[in-house]
Amino acid sequence: MIAGHYRLVEHIGSGAMGVVWRAVDERLERAVAVKQILAQPGMSEAERSSMRQRAMREAKNAARFQHPNAIVVFDVAEQDGDPCLVMEYLPSKSLSAVIGEQGTLPLGQVAKIGEQVASALVAAHRAGIVHRDIKPANILIDEHGTAKITDFGISRAAGDLTLTQTGLIGGTPAYLAPELARGSDPSPASDVFSLGATLYHALEGQPPYGNSSNQLALLYTAANGQVIPPRQSGKATALLMNLLRVEPEERPSMVEARERLAALASGEPESSASTQVSPPLYNSGRQPAAAPVGDQLGADRPPWARPAAPMQQQSPRNPTAAFIPPSRPADPNAPSAAASRRKGVLIGSVAAAVVVVGVVLLVVLNLGDSGNGNNAQPPASSHTSTSAPQTSTSSPANAAPVGQAENIGGTPNYGQAGNMVKTFLDATGTPSGWALLTPGAQAVYGSLENFQAYWVAHKIDSYRQILADAGPNADGSVDMYVTINGNRVHWRVVNTAEGLRIDANTQIG
Repeated sequence: MIAGHYRLVEHIGSGAMGVVWRAVDERLERAVAVKQILAQPGMSEAERSSMRQRAMREAKNAARFQHPNAIVVFDVAEQDGDPCLVMEYLPSKSLSAVIGEQGTLPLGQVAKIGEQVASALVAAHRAGIVHRDIKPANILIDEHGTAKITDFGISRAAGDLTLTQTGLIGGTPAYLAPELARGSDPSPASDVFSLGATLYHALEGQPPYGNSSNQLALLYTAANGQVIPPRQSGKATALLMNLLRVEPEERPSMVEARERLAALASGEPESSASTQVSPPLYNSGRQPAAAPVGDQLGADRPPWARPAAPMQQQSPRNPTAAFIPPSRPADPNAPSAAASRRKGVLIGSVAAAVVVVGVVLLVVLNLGDSGNGNNAQPPASSHTSTSAPQTSTSSPANAAPVGQAENIGGTPNYGQAGNMVKTFLDATGTPSGWALLTPGAQAVYGSLENFQAYWVAHKIDSYRQILADAGPNADGSVDMYVTINGNRVHWRVVNTAEGLRIDANTQIG
């Protein structure tokens, strides 16, 4: 019996901080859930005090807003000096358990769950609360498909003093936003990323950083924003990639996420503006912002969480700057700002390494959610070499027309396709650049001599944003988009027997 009238009936769960029971409130004659926050053996009095404060913060933050898709906290009781949270009891399974049983979930079901969770988080953000630990284990699904978020144990309200000790990171690495993995303060955009990571897991069968059981390795991957491109998320791919943007100011607001998830749940097509987004390139660092939709800068967020519009940097034509894509147009008279931005990206990577070497990780979850396996880059297809074959000075007369070369060996790896396009851009007018074109693409020029003469007359001053905006084509080929001298073009990339090749008219004007 807890607090004289909560009778524990059945153990229904456990985690890093304690156990959860189904109980009966004998005073009000209703079922409740009781979460016992248990002190660990050897815990100091200061640690026990911090644990109590944390339990009280969870109760207070959960009580600051009411929403049908969030578990209600009724009371805080005490048993043998340890705090107990008395909450709404929902006969349910966690999304983590459902994924464990089914592997992946249908798009419509995932979108419906995401819409409900996003609705609750909109309310939390408007109340000034950031959850900070959205993950499958903290989403409960009842038999009717109703989803509710729970566990505000590490949530942060505006004005809260942090209870997380120096050197500790609150959250779950598999779903952690890059800025939190680097040690930044949480914001609503952090919850947007974690929601995207959770939905990604439900659709792809693994978290976006992979299934490694090494929590420090996951933390390093998170700090660098190394998201594995989704391969089976279908119509949700564009939205997932928006939610999983590396830079927090480039993600949609939670309100927009809710609206787009609602559209997916109802089967409505997304607007063209909403889908201008690229799957990220492996190990490519920052990704560009999607086209703004509605109030992209978050009018629905609390004032302390509204980001300023970021600036853009221009990548000159040289091999060291091609894959640092900008966000928005920069002031050409402010080179120091662009340099600072590049420095920030570098510092972020260095900080990630420091985190792995020197930071003690606090994993606020049941480590069973982490899964097994390796966070390895998927193998490239057997036809992904970008090495040039013996150069021919003219294209075969029987070559397939440009844009119709057969794609063999499956969809090209986006990162390798981007690197091949980058190599071509750095080698225009040379035999090695000529060798990266299919015979049909070579036929546009007629001969190597014409190809060389063309690029003597048409200089590339700059290029940026080599992206796979539309995902794979029906035949497995992929259109790589790139902005050259300020104009955006897209070139079809195919797998051939000789490796990746560009099958497009590459003339720029």
